[in-house]
Amino acid sequence: MTESRTAKYKVITDDVGYRFIFYCDISDAHVCTTSRIYHGNSEKEALLVAWQTEGREHFNRCHKCGRWVIDAVYNAEVLECVECAPYEAEPKYCKNCGTKIEGYFKICSCCGKKLIYEGSAASNDTKGSV
Repeated sequence: MTESRTAKYKVITDDVGYRFIFYCDISDAHVCTTSRIYHGNSEKEALLVAWQTEGREHFNRCHKCGRWVIDAVYNAEVLECVECAPYEAEPKYCKNCGTKIEGYFKICSCCGKKLIYEGSAASNDTKGSV
């Protein structure tokens, strides 16, 4: 399991302190930007406080690989990300951009990425066909 103390992030630095932008580890979706400025003896110290104060609440942690992910790419039934535990049914959200899917589609209308997860009934029906 990869141990990451926070999700992917970008630092915004100025004379006063640090702000952080947090991203989903799988989809790279911008999840949140800290609303306040954080101070610390180091950037890392400020990051950990910002993560606990504002960032962490927006993420789920995969119990298998340790990545921090948004709800759209988290299989809550098994507490793992969809890369470790793909959904076994039609997706309700695009695992790449988080767009809600209404109806049955193979490609996301927003980002153009594949929607069918391994193990779904729809993908099993097409095995062996030409």
